[in-house]
Amino acid sequence: MPVRGRFHREHFEELYTGSEDPWSFATSEYERRKYERTLDTLEGHRFLRALELGCSIGVFTAMLAPHCEELVAVDTSLRAVGLARERLADFPNVRVERRTLPEETPEGPFDLIVASEILYYFTEEVMLAALRRFEEKLAPGGSLLAVHWRGEPRTHPLRGDEVHDLLDCHTRFTNVLAATEPEYRLDLFRDTGDGP
Repeated sequence: MPVRGRFHREHFEELYTGSEDPWSFATSEYERRKYERTLDTLEGHRFLRALELGCSIGVFTAMLAPHCEELVAVDTSLRAVGLARERLADFPNVRVERRTLPEETPEGPFDLIVASEILYYFTEEVMLAALRRFEEKLAPGGSLLAVHWRGEPRTHPLRGDEVHDLLDCHTRFTNVLAATEPEYRLDLFRDTGDGP
């Protein structure tokens, strides 16, 4: 059954029709700094199986791929998936798929799930449904890494801070690292086995 309360695929297809990089992921200084900080958070760990949600054209995916034995990257836009596949053609450990979240979340387990700049496209109800899926798919001891812009949304149902507050309040995972920057917020949650 489809989950209500998220942007439809058509919205994102229109964005990618107008531009191959509608958020300037490949050229933005903000994105570069945020990507580097996100990778630093992982402290050089190598992951057996990772999932990146909302991979867009695969800019961060290419940075994350060397840290993973297997990386599944998903996006709802067919155009974005095609561009990401081109960008990642030299990474045999990466698979890019078109999926609608949360109901088409790939089968786990994953020892890392990255949710960057995606969860504020959901309403609170859908975001919490997505969190339940991520909790089901994360391997014991695995990590959920969330990173979101903190600015005023023009169209998003949630603000970045709201997303992270909801994650903090509703996940069974332990928040092991929290960073609040002027532009974005980053939280690293881990399944330590201490939750309910």
